[in-house]
Amino acid sequence: MTGNLGGGTIRKSDGVSPFPERDYLRLHLTALPLHRALLRSVECRLLSRYRFERPILDVGAGDGHFTSVLFPDGVDVGIDPSPDALADAEKWGVYGELRVASACELPFPDESFGSVISNCVLEHIPDLDTALDEIARVLKPGGFFATTVPSPNYERFLLGSTLFRSVGLAPLARLYGRWMTRISYHYHYYPPEEWQRRLAKRGLNVREWEYYFSAGAHRAFDLSHYVSAPSVLVRKMTGRWILFPGKPGVGLQRALLGRFYERDIKGEGAYIMLACIKEMTTSSSSPLEKRRG
Repeated sequence: MTGNLGGGTIRKSDGVSPFPERDYLRLHLTALPLHRALLRSVECRLLSRYRFERPILDVGAGDGHFTSVLFPDGVDVGIDPSPDALADAEKWGVYGELRVASACELPFPDESFGSVISNCVLEHIPDLDTALDEIARVLKPGGFFATTVPSPNYERFLLGSTLFRSVGLAPLARLYGRWMTRISYHYHYYPPEEWQRRLAKRGLNVREWEYYFSAGAHRAFDLSHYVSAPSVLVRKMTGRWILFPGKPGVGLQRALLGRFYERDIKGEGAYIMLACIKEMTTSSSSPLEKRRG
């Protein structure tokens, strides 16, 4: 399910560019455990449709792998509160600059960036309003902000929750969902309308949004956590998720997961992608004119 809010559309597949024709699922499967590969590849496929004007800020760079796949030509600046994560991100060589910083206190002047991206980060920040204030502050008028976040369906669509409900154990289904929320460090599950309200309050107008990750995809994602458990040990021992680069069996995994990767969903999903434009304050031209197809 998608939404086009506020009138107008955002021009896609243009500008500093992700590459929409790439097989993001295969690229992620060669380096990541199944659950991360499936989710991140879908997010790459969706975000690759959009244009990101430089300079680009990545809020929540993490280990840098996602950005290295989505933006092989590089991103100007990445921030993350974890020095260890940024040490990993530096190895990919796609960031012009990396800084240890909080999204709630971005170390940049006002209106410094043409685009900001934040992929599955905002749900981990308890003080969401301050983080949104900071993102709006550093984004130029007419600039583009893209974010992905879990939806209120996150807990309900999990495989564990679904199985417990199917045998009449609704309390255990809720308990399983809350447990996954806790170990995932999620603080926020809002519907698209609430995200629109919070973002608009900061002059970040949601022009498009889209549910992604169907109930079936989310169940596969949940199951993949357990299938991929040995990857955690490999990570601790080697610093990599996958013991053998290129990982045997990618073709079979690609075939099994491809249907979740390739299809846009028609109903509600476990996650939401939102594409925003910051209000123009000093120019009479509309930012949509630059992005309208």
